Amino acid sequence: MRTLLAIILLLSLGWQGHAQQTDTGTITPSLKYGKPSDEELQMTVYAADTSATAIVLYSKSRARYELIRNEFQLMYNYEVKIKVLKSEGASYANIEIPYYSTERNSPLKETINQIDASAYNLEGGKVVRTKMKRDLIFKERLNKNYEQIKFSIPAVREGTVFEYQYQLISDLYYSINPWEAQKNIPVLLTQCDIVIPEYFQFNLEMRGIHQLNPEDKSCNQTFHIQYQNGETEMINCVGRQLQFTGKELPALRADNYVWCADDYRSGVNFELRGLNFPGSVYKSFAHTWTEIDKILLEDEEFGSLLKMRNPYREEMASLSLDKLADRQEKITAIYTFLKKKISWNSQYKLYGGEVKKAIKNGTGSNADINFVLMSMLQDAQIPCYPVVMSRKNVGILPLTYPSIQKLNTFIVGIADTDSTFVFLDGSVTNGYLNTLPPVLMVNRARLINNNREDNWVDLSKLGKHQIRSIVKARIDTDGKIAGSRQAGYTGQYAAEFRQRYQAAKDSADFIQKLETEENIKVTKYQTTELNSFSARVMETLEFEKKATVNNNLIYLNPMVFLHVSKCPFTQSERQLPLETPYPEQLIQVTQLTIPEGYALDEIPQSLNAQTEDKEGVCRYTIKQEGNQLFITYSFNYNKLIHLAEEYKGVKAFWELVAEKNNEILVLKKI
Repeated sequence: MRTLLAIILLLSLGWQGHAQQTDTGTITPSLKYGKPSDEELQMTVYAADTSATAIVLYSKSRARYELIRNEFQLMYNYEVKIKVLKSEGASYANIEIPYYSTERNSPLKETINQIDASAYNLEGGKVVRTKMKRDLIFKERLNKNYEQIKFSIPAVREGTVFEYQYQLISDLYYSINPWEAQKNIPVLLTQCDIVIPEYFQFNLEMRGIHQLNPEDKSCNQTFHIQYQNGETEMINCVGRQLQFTGKELPALRADNYVWCADDYRSGVNFELRGLNFPGSVYKSFAHTWTEIDKILLEDEEFGSLLKMRNPYREEMASLSLDKLADRQEKITAIYTFLKKKISWNSQYKLYGGEVKKAIKNGTGSNADINFVLMSMLQDAQIPCYPVVMSRKNVGILPLTYPSIQKLNTFIVGIADTDSTFVFLDGSVTNGYLNTLPPVLMVNRARLINNNREDNWVDLSKLGKHQIRSIVKARIDTDGKIAGSRQAGYTGQYAAEFRQRYQAAKDSADFIQKLETEENIKVTKYQTTELNSFSARVMETLEFEKKATVNNNLIYLNPMVFLHVSKCPFTQSERQLPLETPYPEQLIQVTQLTIPEGYALDEIPQSLNAQTEDKEGVCRYTIKQEGNQLFITYSFNYNKLIHLAEEYKGVKAFWELVAEKNNEILVLKKI
């Protein structure tokens, strides 16, 4: 039963006065809705980011609790003004606002109203306002729990200033919407105001790498309760008045070296910790991780499924597990059997509400497959436990407070010995034990096992990921290089190799792409363990390649097969941390036979390079024994996250590695 209390949020905290003091270095945004300034309309570029296609001039987020018919509601008012700097920036005038609204007509819902939007353009020296009409506002259902309001503001083009505002009314009074200060385009000024009454206690998590200026003070609040006999009662309480301000925030642009850009987006999260109403016992909503374990174990779509009967019990007899002495062999046999029964549907989930459907249809989420896998392992007397987490591309688990809402999937931890585990997931198609999809290789996952004192596990460096290759080749006097390569791919490299092979139309297409990538002609090709559930893939090939011949000189790259041809990092500087998926290790030994009558004229120097923290090491040596050249190349990189200020050092290291990979050896005719 919802408590009959509410608050009125006091929001007029001197925004106008604050605006006069704001100095962006390029423009002072006008904070009057409906009245863009001449400076805003005439603006053509943002000096701090000349590549920006648009810029948020200001955005306001205001919230207050109200008591409507003795029921709590949260009232949000949003106001946004954007300047379009390039034609591509006009797309930001296509607005989408999701809100909670179930198909079942739940009494708890959210509604959106008071939508207003206009575009302002300079035409012939005059400001022309184009107001959006109501018939441009549409509603659509996203899923069974959410709908969405969509509208496109008309007359928006390069040079336009447009603004919009709306109100969101939420029955979800126990859940304050997170505030995102930073956007995908630069933000000049943004502010969030909210008052939380003393009865509601929230955990606040300020996140992001750019500073937000917080203000936290007390204020008096008054609200009214209306009784059935028509009488009303005025109640006073103390409110916690919060204001967060962000200035000159840069655009947050995702790239290939950040798993989840939102992990670094400046903003504030709110999570209800407890309710403390007069005359009532304090009700805590804060949980320890141990309590969250218990909640999951008592859930019908989680804990109950850990006790489900093995649906393939009779069929498993054909696996003859009792004849397999090694536990990992048994696990491999069980998982290989299971994947023939249920394929992964590319969905990651935490709960197994559709596990029966997955068994029937032969396809399901990773959670569905994992629950079945655990039932099979338990039948085989192999201890196993769920390992819950938040996937890398969704966001890290909060460090300041436990949260069941942040969990979004789980994998299976399987006891290999009394003290060690191997890890597996239903989404694994090309990997192996301890070779998970990188999106699941998180540094904080929780193994739910009441018998362990420390249930946290670090999966970020799980497994061994390596390429070991031996290249043997002979150089003819006409510059022809002919030889062979044997390569072993382990861990993630094996999984990626299988993925590339499966993505090709056929083996001929795969070989053709390999020839283009390595600039070789493949004359013979063979793989082993390509289609097996195993830790590695072996590749053997014979090849031909052409060196450059100029008079009495032969020019060639002694590595023949390069590790990297260019530095993967091109930015001069970086704002976000740099994240890589897993530790890398590559070892290549190349043996070259030089033609008779030729001698070394120029030879690459040896290299022993490492990053400042010694987490990245590259070694290159070349030596001659008679007419044989031996080139040994090794590369190890163990660090997975670098701070932005470390970027230049990392880039310099990779540039050195790429340069060494491209160095040329010169043979001269004697």
